[in-house]
Amino acid sequence: MDWIDEFLADEEATLHQISIIESLMQTSSSAINYKNIDYNNLTYEQANNIIYDLQDNNNPTDPREQFNKIFKYGC
Repeated sequence: MDWIDEFLADEEATLHQISIIESLMQTSSSAINYKNIDYNNLTYEQANNIIYDLQDNNNPTDPREQFNKIFKYGC
């Protein structure tokens, strides 16, 4: 862990992180796991982990992005 991660570990999630989470909840297949998130008690590190998971399981709505994702994962 870097010093900045240790510094931010107990910080609240930023508004920017919360907005990313809310937008990814619309298109991610793992959104069901985070349906009842309490944004008031969410830490910076927890928000980063949720964002990473949601982005990893994101299903883009743009056909070009879907095409690129298929070839990225070798399908």
